[in-house]
Amino acid sequence: MILLQYLGDALDLKLFTAGGAPFTLGSLLTALIALIALLWFSRWLRLWMLSRLGAHSHMSLDTRETVSSLTRYVVLVLGLMAILDSVGIRLSSFTVLAGAIGVSVGFGLQNIFSNFISGLIVMFEHPVKLGDHIVVAGVEGDVIEIGMRATTLRTAQGSTVIVPNQNFITGNVVNWTAGSAATVLQWRMMGKVADDTALLLKILEAQPGVLKAPAPTAYVVAADHAGHVMEVHFRIGGDAETRLRTISDINRAVLDALAAAGQALAPNP
Repeated sequence: MILLQYLGDALDLKLFTAGGAPFTLGSLLTALIALIALLWFSRWLRLWMLSRLGAHSHMSLDTRETVSSLTRYVVLVLGLMAILDSVGIRLSSFTVLAGAIGVSVGFGLQNIFSNFISGLIVMFEHPVKLGDHIVVAGVEGDVIEIGMRATTLRTAQGSTVIVPNQNFITGNVVNWTAGSAATVLQWRMMGKVADDTALLLKILEAQPGVLKAPAPTAYVVAADHAGHVMEVHFRIGGDAETRLRTISDINRAVLDALAAAGQALAPNP
């Protein structure tokens, strides 16, 4: 009985006042538990909406991601407001605090705010989509998640890289998937075999990772005393690791074909 009384007194201990409402140890613990539950529920709701929308609608994966992510953040905002109200804090009492937050955004949180707005733009404009193979901020990989603050890529090495969304708005983004962008390889060859373009196209056709449509193409893009430069354009299916393996196989096949013909790559002039 004494223990319960002691525990009750401890929970009623006043810690500080915020927004005109006294904060006790009990109210702080209640708010913390409610916040943890809110975070868990919002994450579960996002995953549940993804599965439900995928099973009962014809929305694309990117649209489902956008709808479920926005729903999660709306629930987080409303839930946070409800938690503040439950502990006696009224939003109308945050006029001064809002001004302080505005100053903080101006000095220290501008990057976070910019990434948040950039995330909304990426979600609605779809400059990149889930599964796209892109190069952004010097990183190449497949898009596996588009969040409100950052986008996650999986590289050919299997690692994941988190790229702030601001890079998609302020920097250059190379999308190798959108519009069936072609992969380009070049080789400087010494001398000349019977038909370089036919040889390269034959090598490309033998690679299972190279798409048949649109068909690969080969060109002689430069020639001088040191040799001539061959360039091939082709499309590759699959993820980042598959792309890297296919390019490696093509380069190896070209070297083997040149060796069989008694040739080698010419040095750069």
